Amino acid sequence: MRSTVSPIGALTQGVLDVIRAPLMLIGIAIVTLLIALPFAAVLQSELQQSLSVQPPVSRAETEIDAEWWMEFREHAEGLAATFTPAVLGFAATLDGISGVLGGRALPRAVILPLVLSIVPWAFIWSGALHRFQQRRGIGIGGFLRAGWAHLLPFLAISAGAAIVNVILYLTVHRLLFGPVHGALVAMTSTERDAFLVRVALYLIFFALVAAVSLIADYARVAAVAGRASSPVALVSESLLFIRRHLSAVVVLYVMTGALFVIATVAYGVLEIYGGSQVGGWRAVAIGQAYVLVRLGVRLAFASSEMRLFNANQTAAAL
Repeated sequence: MRSTVSPIGALTQGVLDVIRAPLMLIGIAIVTLLIALPFAAVLQSELQQSLSVQPPVSRAETEIDAEWWMEFREHAEGLAATFTPAVLGFAATLDGISGVLGGRALPRAVILPLVLSIVPWAFIWSGALHRFQQRRGIGIGGFLRAGWAHLLPFLAISAGAAIVNVILYLTVHRLLFGPVHGALVAMTSTERDAFLVRVALYLIFFALVAAVSLIADYARVAAVAGRASSPVALVSESLLFIRRHLSAVVVLYVMTGALFVIATVAYGVLEIYGGSQVGGWRAVAIGQAYVLVRLGVRLAFASSEMRLFNANQTAAAL
């Protein structure tokens, strides 16, 4: 069965949907900051306590006191232990990518915040998808009602996807980048071949991670579209849709991934090559702009998935 809307058409409409809903984008960005605020307050308290015993710093000083930071890290525990040089600017993005690729275990201190964030994000995606389903403004009240309407199935879907991903990292990732990687690299004769082997293994593993993500995404879309109500039925509906329209689903996913890459590269270029010209409030502004663009791309992807799903379901009913 051929798709009645092309992936590029769905993505274009998804981007336009986000552009037409700037208040929703800004509102969700503010909510993400509020989610992190309690944990940031805990970290701020630790930092202030450590800085209170340090000599005053000149306002004209632009460099970070490396000695203080090393001493702080030696005694830091919990959330404070996550305050490393990797949290600054583009380094945070690179560190996140490195952690995902390498399957690095999360610090115990951030596990609780991540688990708790599942609830507000389930609420947010429910409201956002309902807004995209209606293709018009629904107001704050409509967003809140939509968020509550699908909260429980969205929580189940998000929790299930998280558990499956953890299992994949504990089993498949360790297998691929343990004995399989070692055996394949032993057969290579150059560093280039060894690098290509690692890239191939990354592609294999993240194809599985992408599959989990897509199944969860279209299960949420099916819930908002009213195709089913129970999490099991929603996942079944998602699997059926993906199987029937696999090429369109994959192409849409790859194109959206390309937008993420472009945004990330642009962010890195601005910060790395900007040098001393991009510092202070400018660096903060660029970082927040990147977060906003990244969120916008994710919302555009959700909208384009909704359009792809609806168009094909309508065609199937005719």
